[in-house]
Amino acid sequence: MTKNAMQPLSRREYVISLDHRKARGAGCERPAEILKAARELFLTQGVETVTTRQIAARVGISQTALYVYFSSKEEMLDALAEEAWIGLAQALAMADPENADSSDPVARLRAILSAYMHFWLRRPDDYRIIFMRKSLRPCPGGDDNRFAARNGLIERLAKRFEEAAKAGLARDTWRPDAAALAMWAAVSGPVALRLAFPDLHWPPEDEHVKATIDMIIQGCDDRGPSGAAKALEPAAEGVALLK
Repeated sequence: MTKNAMQPLSRREYVISLDHRKARGAGCERPAEILKAARELFLTQGVETVTTRQIAARVGISQTALYVYFSSKEEMLDALAEEAWIGLAQALAMADPENADSSDPVARLRAILSAYMHFWLRRPDDYRIIFMRKSLRPCPGGDDNRFAARNGLIERLAKRFEEAAKAGLARDTWRPDAAALAMWAAVSGPVALRLAFPDLHWPPEDEHVKATIDMIIQGCDDRGPSGAAKALEPAAEGVALLK
């Protein structure tokens, strides 16, 4: 063999698997296959380290062929995120339908918060891909499903909180939009911790969700002269910090 002869591929090269090649005319299935392969690699190797070449090799196509369907790794992440956000929007709509009983806004608040937590806890892979990255990719501009689901959650929480405040069941001194963002943060933290540290002695999912929402609702409740809600007043908090 001459010095210029082609050397065999090393183990570090990405070899396209012919076993996964599609017959002619089956290209309509390709985007779903690419996203499936991307999801698997993102979860096992990390979003930041995976390359489009690896994804293409996993599917059994060339990197050039992959670009026919997705222009970048970020576009694949956007597609995976979009699917999850659509699912969340549907879950929220089922938990808080427009024709639900409007006489108990607190119960509707509970339903929204519960649906949010259960959705992500039961779709941990989607949550990890979207939220548990070293650098979170901001939602691109435009009227996409992520904005709709995110804003839909905040709008629902704000509306139900405002209804509860008008009925005397929640603090009327808090801005509804600020309260909504606070509640979103309060349910997102436990979800992230439970998924990031599954080896901790967590209570069963239903129990954990209920306890979290109970504390949130009690923090919003302004009925009665004493109780846990009063401990969250700004003045009381300042006094406690000075002690």
